[in-house]
Amino acid sequence: MHPVEFKLIEKRDLRITWSDGHITHYPIQRFRDDCPCASCQGETDIFGAIKMPMQLPIAVPGKYELTSLTPVGNYAIAAVWGDRHDSGIYSWEYLLQMEARLDQTPEETA
Repeated sequence: MHPVEFKLIEKRDLRITWSDGHITHYPIQRFRDDCPCASCQGETDIFGAIKMPMQLPIAVPGKYELTSLTPVGNYAIAAVWGDRHDSGIYSWEYLLQMEARLDQTPEETA
């Protein structure tokens, strides 16, 4: 299964229509907060220890402004945000995992 359409609705909601016909609505803030890149989610070193990213309490202008989505091969999209953050690559599988977590609060997914 793969997305067939992406549409930004009122700059607050990303609607994805999938090849099987179902539609997913991602609130933009949640979409950004779930960015899969290492600087947002942390990364594992060669010994298996997880290095968590440094969380800054400062609100950055443009953080929740989605400026573009670009295809990455036939398996993902790359998002660019108003604060110039552009390292998140959202695979189709990751988008479906995000959809399954939409009813949970961010604290429940940690």
